[in-house]
Amino acid sequence: MDLLPTIILAFWFILPAYAANGLAVVFGRGHRLNLPLDFGHNFIDKRRIFGDGKTVRGLIGGAAFGTLIGALQLISGEQIALPWISSNAPIGFWVILAYTLGASQITLYFLIYQWLFSTPLFFILMGLPTNSRAIFAPTTFHGFLLSFGALIGDLIGSFIKRRLNLERGQPAPPLDQLDFITGALVFSFIVFIPPLEIIIILLVLTPVIHLTANIVGYKLRLKKEPW
Repeated sequence: MDLLPTIILAFWFILPAYAANGLAVVFGRGHRLNLPLDFGHNFIDKRRIFGDGKTVRGLIGGAAFGTLIGALQLISGEQIALPWISSNAPIGFWVILAYTLGASQITLYFLIYQWLFSTPLFFILMGLPTNSRAIFAPTTFHGFLLSFGALIGDLIGSFIKRRLNLERGQPAPPLDQLDFITGALVFSFIVFIPPLEIIIILLVLTPVIHLTANIVGYKLRLKKEPW
């Protein structure tokens, strides 16, 4: 695939994880009806398990919002993206169909076209990954896995930072930038493994985007640190 379409596919695929990780900060603000996920307890090393920055409301709110994004992706993918792709198939695709079916065989044309569109052959002809359907129109459950996995990855990152005696807010590159994306990918592998090039793009570009988003959040006073 060309680089730009691959990058677009990569970020469409990972969007629920980005949404969950970003909105967990917003949902986790404040103390009303909110508790730290470790309930203030320490680990065996006498340091906090996660810290006050990881809250129940942040986890639930972030996962719920990311799952909602996944549901919207499913709707928009089925109603917009996939029909648009099918209407922009290469000329060779239509030539093959016309030669196979004949102009008068409308019913057979419809059945075979629908069959092709639901199989990897269509995406091969389009020059897209054979599992593109799962990227353009992911299931809501997949959106949940990406969202929840991102937040679990972030929790693991916080756990590691506490074990390294790093206080809340202290930078720990590249852990700060890659913990949530790694968690999202691992959880998503339960139902879907994206092409290798998409995984590489996400691992390479996410640190840059994560740092940029944190700087914006800091400027908007949504975060206490710009990293």
